[in-house]
Amino acid sequence: MINILSSKHYKYLLVPVVLALTACTSKPREVYASIPLVSANEAKPNLEVLPATFSTILSDPSSTRLTHGRYDVSVMPTYVSALGYPCRKMIFSESGLSSKKRIACEITYKENTILVKSWFLENAIIESDDNIIL
Repeated sequence: MINILSSKHYKYLLVPVVLALTACTSKPREVYASIPLVSANEAKPNLEVLPATFSTILSDPSSTRLTHGRYDVSVMPTYVSALGYPCRKMIFSESGLSSKKRIACEITYKENTILVKSWFLENAIIESDDNIIL
């Protein structure tokens, strides 16, 4: 068998391997923002407010179902949106039809100088037939 790499060529191979290994083991730099990217908006959102009965169920992290006259609604676990709002995905099922998914978020806003929290049905990002009217 022919030895392709002689002993003097191993040192040229050793340098890139060592550099690659040290790059993989080093910690990434930590980034801190001194200016907030999104300012707090205290105006009432121009979204559909969910009924008070929905709000109490959505505020309870252990709840998984909602009752509505027309739909069977499954509620997914709470997560935090990019704007910092607690949100939950809701799956609306109607007998014989395909299910529709929407997002509800709890948003704090000012109403007559008083801070109020309400759950809002977020607008769909992509136009589709998932428009649920309650």
